[in-house]
Amino acid sequence: MKKIRVALTFCIGLLFCMTICGGEMAADERVRHCGAMLERHAATNRAFQGISSMAVSERGRLWVTWYAGRRPGEGPYNYVVLATSNDGGGTWEQVLVVDPDDDGWLRCFDPEVWIDPQGRLWLTWAQAISIGKHTHTWAVVAESAECALPQWSEPRILAPGVMMCKPIVLRDETWVFPIADWESRYQKIADAPTSGCWVSTDQGASFTYRGGALIPMEDRSCDEHMFVERLDGSLWCLTRTRYGIGESFSTDGGKSWSLTKPSTIAHPTARFFITRLASGNLLLVKHGPIGERTGRSHLTAFVSCDDGKSWDGGLLLDERNGVSYPDGQQAADGTIYITYDYSRSGDRTILFSSFREEDALAGQDVSGKVMRRVLVNQASGGQSRKRSSEKPKPVYDNADGVALDRKSPGEWHCAQMFEFKRGSKLFRDRTYTVAEVPKELEQAHLVMVDLDGIKTVRCAQAGMLYVLTPLRERNSSNVGAELLKYGFQKVALPEVRLFNPGHSGNYCTLYQKRCRVGEKFTLGKWFVPLCLKK
Repeated sequence: MKKIRVALTFCIGLLFCMTICGGEMAADERVRHCGAMLERHAATNRAFQGISSMAVSERGRLWVTWYAGRRPGEGPYNYVVLATSNDGGGTWEQVLVVDPDDDGWLRCFDPEVWIDPQGRLWLTWAQAISIGKHTHTWAVVAESAECALPQWSEPRILAPGVMMCKPIVLRDETWVFPIADWESRYQKIADAPTSGCWVSTDQGASFTYRGGALIPMEDRSCDEHMFVERLDGSLWCLTRTRYGIGESFSTDGGKSWSLTKPSTIAHPTARFFITRLASGNLLLVKHGPIGERTGRSHLTAFVSCDDGKSWDGGLLLDERNGVSYPDGQQAADGTIYITYDYSRSGDRTILFSSFREEDALAGQDVSGKVMRRVLVNQASGGQSRKRSSEKPKPVYDNADGVALDRKSPGEWHCAQMFEFKRGSKLFRDRTYTVAEVPKELEQAHLVMVDLDGIKTVRCAQAGMLYVLTPLRERNSSNVGAELLKYGFQKVALPEVRLFNPGHSGNYCTLYQKRCRVGEKFTLGKWFVPLCLKK
């Protein structure tokens, strides 16, 4: 097979070096383990797992993949798991683990499983340094999706970026892989078309970049885009954005795209799933009703009989808070299988539901074959289980910060402010609520933003403004370094145990800055903007 050539050089304590095509890859960039599950990968050693994908062979063998780790959450310790079932999901065997370097700097995440037109089974995943640096999509391929223990090809790199969702095959037999350009997203390159369209015209032997959809910088959030070939031959790109689902269109096979704008489908900042059914209709699985933006709950399946102009039905698959990231496939017998995760660091369950098109259209079980919440795998153990018996960690007093300044308070620009009190909802895309409010922050108000994705906040009234975010040693998804670059200062106020107070990753530190009207701040995951009174 042909290989794509890319060279990346970087230094994190030690020098890692990657050379992607032709020739040998440096040892530190190889996938050191791509094989049977080892003891360290056992479900009883996992503190985290989620983000699943599902495929079904011609004869009905089920395949589900997801990623996991021995520590809670996302990080350099993540690895990919693949499991299979040949009895309709009654029993599962975990047959493959992809782990680049155990607890080293490299991580495997965002896997996808797909069966190509030749019946071959593709397992793809993203591999990066820690969180999001030098990210590439890798793959292994098995000649048959019917074998429980297939022979896999050598791991290879397909393209730079992350492929989070299913590839599609166009009418002219071109394969289209939705690979997102995360480097441009993290580097905040405003004119980069991050929702990439990578194609293969030789059945996966090689891949080339054809084009990509541009998302305005302030709307970007991981992309996680999906392509649909519409009945008129145009391509429709649906993308995860900070406002929900954006859309873009191409009439030249993916070479050029319209600017990504909000679609009519309301959704939180999270992955969704769309596919063309055997009937020619479209299936959409999302959170909540079509026109309502909910949190990560109420996974529901809809059908469009007019190529996505409108959506009918609405079969509820799982109403619980904490269900997310649907993916799936329609089997040869018409059954639709949808996998998703629930409570990634809590219950740590990978599940699937199955139904038929008529069930989704009716919004209820009319076929008599609907199955909900079928367990694929549940993890336990890892570091989070060990911590559960420990006393909560002490908060930092942040004595090295500056004094809290309540003089001349400013205001953040927003449509609505919410009282910062115990029980108040914190984020638009989560159900987390405030657990603790120190005396110094009583009568404060918060601006509700998404937990995930890149957000831009703006000063509407000049004065002192405040932001809560964890310190770096508490949570790698903090924005403390970004705040300091913008001129914010850490406040000498003890950490706030913001939510789930038993987990120190949610202990937050207050930052403040005197801002001018119109001043903007673009920040990632995660933070809470506050306004205080004198």
